[in-house]
Amino acid sequence: MSNLRIVVENESPVTRVALEGELDLSEADRLELELLKAERSAPPTLLIDLRDLTFIDSTGIRLVLEADARARRDARRLALVRGPDEVHRVFLIALLDKRLEFVDEPPETEG
Repeated sequence: MSNLRIVVENESPVTRVALEGELDLSEADRLELELLKAERSAPPTLLIDLRDLTFIDSTGIRLVLEADARARRDARRLALVRGPDEVHRVFLIALLDKRLEFVDEPPETEG
């Protein structure tokens, strides 16, 4: 049974990858595939929504950093919707709040 739910929404110019549950080593391969699939269409902004995430380990952090590196390489924007305190604390401890872009809410889409 999966501890992580992944929902991908494409609303140009933003592709949103929403995570719900626990992101750990057992879910890493599945999330990596979803992120790579979402990036194939080269969205101007990839948004990883952490609001419903209850746990993230170092493997999850690595996946976020790899997605950020790909976005920077391809001149795209990667942003993270801030998760609950227990999730966001992991990013703060690693000083990744200085490297990654965090937003409180997903950006409004035009339309």
